[in-house]
Amino acid sequence: MNVRSIFRPWVVRVDGAERLADAAERMHNEQVGSVVVTVGNTAPTVVLSAPLDGAIAEGVDPRGATAAEYMTAAPAAVHLEADIHEVAATMFEYECRHLPVLSEDDSQVIGMVSIRDLLGTAIRLAGSPG
Repeated sequence: MNVRSIFRPWVVRVDGAERLADAAERMHNEQVGSVVVTVGNTAPTVVLSAPLDGAIAEGVDPRGATAAEYMTAAPAAVHLEADIHEVAATMFEYECRHLPVLSEDDSQVIGMVSIRDLLGTAIRLAGSPG
């Protein structure tokens, strides 16, 4: 089974200049655990809930700090044809719960795959006969 069969084909985007508080609010409103952060014309990167939590724990003012300051630069990513075992291994290796899914030419994030997607798939497969 590959990413194509389990990923969510949409992403929530924020500009790197947006404040952490605004990014966190958007994540909450959209009910997502990660957003794609764009900074100028550079390749998109990702800010996850963990860096947001870490910033708050460090006492950073989320109304003053920007998404670009706390994004995960050059995050691990996967393609549509990646096997779900590879996805799980990548998440384990990088200690993350979300991975961006890249287009074939790596030029854009076309979706996200989460640990929740993997767990749901494992439960469905375990419950299926055969």
